[in-house]
Amino acid sequence: MLKQFFIICSGSDTDILEQCSKGEQNKYAGIGATVFFTAVMAFIAASYALYTVFDNVFIAIGFGFIWGLLIFNLDRYIVSTIKKTGNVIDELIQASPRIVLAVIIAIVISKPLELKIFEKEINQVLLEQKNELTLANKNQIAEQFTPAIQGLNNDIATLQQQIDTKETEVNALYDTYIAEAEGTAGTKLLGKGPVYKEKREKHDALLAELQQLKAENKSKITAAENQIATLKGNYESKIVTTQPVINNFDGLMARVNALGKLPWLLVVVGRNSDHFFYVSFLKIILGSPPV
Repeated sequence: MLKQFFIICSGSDTDILEQCSKGEQNKYAGIGATVFFTAVMAFIAASYALYTVFDNVFIAIGFGFIWGLLIFNLDRYIVSTIKKTGNVIDELIQASPRIVLAVIIAIVISKPLELKIFEKEINQVLLEQKNELTLANKNQIAEQFTPAIQGLNNDIATLQQQIDTKETEVNALYDTYIAEAEGTAGTKLLGKGPVYKEKREKHDALLAELQQLKAENKSKITAAENQIATLKGNYESKIVTTQPVINNFDGLMARVNALGKLPWLLVVVGRNSDHFFYVSFLKIILGSPPV
């Protein structure tokens, strides 16, 4: 029963094969088995590849099954349409487009399996890429907010410098009128005379200006600090919003690119699995055609 099923898979004429030797029947049963198991591997590979895309088991299995049927029919067609002519050149010309098609099918089937074989190594490469993308993302977002924050910090520094300068002037006037009262400077007359009163009034006027300047600048500094806090909050919010995009950077194309970044010798060893598909297809195509 199983042998008959594989013969059907090979695309051979079952009526003619019934009259042939057991060896000939086994030969085409082997060809059919290769076609069938190639389709099974195509189903597994496509299901895994589509799972990395849709992240849904049922969708992956459904489309994987359809892909497996497509590969089965295409492979069966390739095998069943090869005809022996006795002329090697004619046979090669006839087989060349099918050989190309077979290699393409082999690559399509083997690539997802290759991704699965190197899944742990690929995950490590993807983690490094995600970390790099995270840092780059933070730097790019920071470029949007840093100039504004830096400008506000400069404004705060300028406002504070104005207060400090005015305080220095007020302190200098204070020392002047105190020294005048003590007779250690100015007129050097002890007591609170007209010069003392003049210097005291100048100090008091400048002190009033200082108090007003402090009130105004403190208000401006508080407003600037609030703006800085808002900008920093927007910066953090944007990072949180964009981070999921980076976290999901593990799709099919990202994994294929990550596979290409693995050490060459490691990939060569893993790609021995590809050779199974290449050799299987080529043996089927270049071997004896179905009767």
